[in-house]
Amino acid sequence: MEDNPPRLVILYASQTGNALDVTEHVGREAECMCSTGVVLSMDEIDAACLQYENILVFVISTTGQSDIPDSMKVFWRFLLQRNLGQSWLEGVNYTVFGLGDSGYQKYNFAAKRLDKRLSDLGAKPIIGRGLGGD
Repeated sequence: MEDNPPRLVILYASQTGNALDVTEHVGREAECMCSTGVVLSMDEIDAACLQYENILVFVISTTGQSDIPDSMKVFWRFLLQRNLGQSWLEGVNYTVFGLGDSGYQKYNFAAKRLDKRLSDLGAKPIIGRGLGGD
């Protein structure tokens, strides 16, 4: 029997579409590597289901003065709930890639905060956080 590769969920949050472009590229690369992947905006997924995924890739564009994009706001509020324990995302592997402007004081702040919160909830990074400058 052939083993199926783990599902790769690629989530993005973007105000202007930059993160979507990067996410679609990651999705195409995953397909070339015979991985089953799905690309979704963060407002298209129920964050409560994250604990059932194997591999998560997050691509986030910071907007304005290092604000999170609108499509991430509900998702982020869910992750900040106090009732989510330190092992809630145990067994989940992830990586975060941020897109921002290094000219701002809070460069890629949304990506940095998400990376820390995922780790605090028990998820394990596959590779270190990536930060892309404008």
